[in-house]
Amino acid sequence: MTTTFSTLNSQFSILVDCRLMYYRKAGVSYYTRRLVNALAALPNANFKLQVLLDRRDSDVGWVPTNVGIVRATTPAHHRYEHLVLPVELLTLGLLRSPRSVLHSPDFITCRGRFRKVITIHDLYFMEHPEVMSADGMRYYGRIRWSASVADRIIAVSHFTREDILRLMPEIVPERVVVVHEAADERPKVKGERGQSVLSQFPILDARFVLFVGTLEPRKNLSTLLRALARLPDDVRLVVVGALGWRDEAPGYVARELGVADRVTFAGWVSDDDLDTLYRQARLLAMPSLSEGFGLPVLEAMSRGTPVVCSSAGSLPEIAADAALLHEPMDDGELAQHIQALWTDDALHAEYARRGLARARRFSWARAARETLEVYRAATD
Repeated sequence: MTTTFSTLNSQFSILVDCRLMYYRKAGVSYYTRRLVNALAALPNANFKLQVLLDRRDSDVGWVPTNVGIVRATTPAHHRYEHLVLPVELLTLGLLRSPRSVLHSPDFITCRGRFRKVITIHDLYFMEHPEVMSADGMRYYGRIRWSASVADRIIAVSHFTREDILRLMPEIVPERVVVVHEAADERPKVKGERGQSVLSQFPILDARFVLFVGTLEPRKNLSTLLRALARLPDDVRLVVVGALGWRDEAPGYVARELGVADRVTFAGWVSDDDLDTLYRQARLLAMPSLSEGFGLPVLEAMSRGTPVVCSSAGSLPEIAADAALLHEPMDDGELAQHIQALWTDDALHAEYARRGLARARRFSWARAARETLEVYRAATD
């Protein structure tokens, strides 16, 4: 049942599927939260905006007051959700108008005669199925069907759009629209830190390199750990992110390399704690084998923290000349870049300046406006 109602005009109606947030708070869920908040903040809005939440999800504090909340019994990633969810939506009286659209930010939509928009973040798993669990491949393996039935597809980067058209050539190019993400804006200053669970990590009282990402093979944390082993003992690393599928047992790798005492595995942290970590870090390292967007790059840059990242996927597109780039598997080159930013204050200040300028080129307000145009195009 609907527990909260939007005050916006109901002539044009948008339902954003946020059920994944009950299980995962980072990644796609982060993108979805920021997008919903930006849509709700658009001035002179002439549409009705609702979010679809898992019925067990009590975390609703992030939902703006002018956004409706609809509770779903069908859980995200359920084996039969593409069949069961549309029946539930019909029972709830949703998406009956031709001017209504379901946005599925997590790649996969469902059956139904209503209009559909999906967001594709990357397609690395299509060429590297080994990085996914069996359950993950069962769900995301339906991406070709999902893309074929979607009225519009949002790609989060030009790199992702090119992959969509390369790997699924049957998709009409005009249906795939690039909408960049952006950094979250928070009104703190670099160096500020309030009370949080981070107090349990003494490493934060000294310089550290930051890594942010779900711990899965594509994030290439093992190369960063090998680079750390090349660096002086005063270089320390904080790893933020929950264990993902087929993780590389990074703690074991760190012990084998003899750097375990220089690595802090913080796990998943709140938005406020992550903001603190971005601001406290000497630099961010993102050695991914591929990224559809690479949001931590912009998040760090927007807080004046320099970035070292790989030259894979979308990262050169997002970082441009505001980061030091390295070949994904070259731990020697990665170590050199980290050492340079660790020791050279002038270089550090230069890349902090470049990063701030680069991050300002992206905004959630613009992403919301462009996404709204995608919704409208899907219903035309």
